[in-house]
Amino acid sequence: MICLDTNAARLLTFDFWNDRADIVMMVIASIALVFSIKQLLSGRKESRRATAYATYHEYLKLCFDNSALAYGNQSEIIQNGQTTPEYPWFVSQMLFAFEQILETDKSDEQWQISIKSQLERHAWYLKKSKTANRSEWNEELKAIIKQVTSEVSVQPQEKLGSPETTST
Repeated sequence: MICLDTNAARLLTFDFWNDRADIVMMVIASIALVFSIKQLLSGRKESRRATAYATYHEYLKLCFDNSALAYGNQSEIIQNGQTTPEYPWFVSQMLFAFEQILETDKSDEQWQISIKSQLERHAWYLKKSKTANRSEWNEELKAIIKQVTSEVSVQPQEKLGSPETTST
């Protein structure tokens, strides 16, 4: 009778595993490193997303506290040929919040859509604003501002359906 020697018994010896312990540990350490890197990247992404949400929440509180300014109705903001003194500050805070959001969560296209919809309400002012047209804002925000100001007509509240235009 022929007996095949597969050396399976060798797998149970201490010397076999002792000789290969470094390789096994390297494989286990590599797998742990991959999972650690993945966890770090996931944590960073979640942290950025949380920062963006917190910034947008602050912007929404600003809008709630200044609802007349938040709607961007030109007829309410310009009185006797003068812009309400608080409005330029509101716009500056809005742009700063949007810049922070775009810098912290660049990969989310939904932020760009939300920011664009908010900026459309204020396009009439952004078109003539020195603050909005400075080169100090990040490139993404400047591109959205440029797009919004080039698309929106002189009377944006008609397009946006403000209370003044829906009742007539």
